Amino acid sequence: MPRRDQIDNPYTRLGVSPTDDFATIRAAWRKLVKTYHPDVWFGSELEATRRLMAVNDAFDQITVLHKRVRAEAEAMAKAEQAKPQPRRKPQKARKPRPEATARSAAEPQQTAPARAPRPSPFADRFDKARAAFGRQPEAKVQAFA
Repeated sequence: MPRRDQIDNPYTRLGVSPTDDFATIRAAWRKLVKTYHPDVWFGSELEATRRLMAVNDAFDQITVLHKRVRAEAEAMAKAEQAKPQPRRKPQKARKPRPEATARSAAEPQQTAPARAPRPSPFADRFDKARAAFGRQPEAKVQAFA
């Protein structure tokens, strides 16, 4: 026989847990209503009515709790939106780096230094491709072959 504190818990009455979503709770309530409805219940009509009332009371309590939680969440979301956002400082226009503007087409491009070995099995392929892009166009095609 269940303890008195378990009977008073609306979640226990419906056979669900407080962490279940509302759709699961509603499905459990509908199943119990179909089971304990006086027109369907085989037995005393008074007993069926008493059980159905207990199930409906438990569902009403859970519904009120869920509506309250949902209203509090909506109020918090509205308060968060109403909170003034911190003002950002406008960013200054960046000047181009002098070495980028002074480079001419006649100067050869420098390749990036080779990186330390990486644990990836494809790291050496990426390094070869990166090195090839700094050299000649035909080397680009060979790097990916």
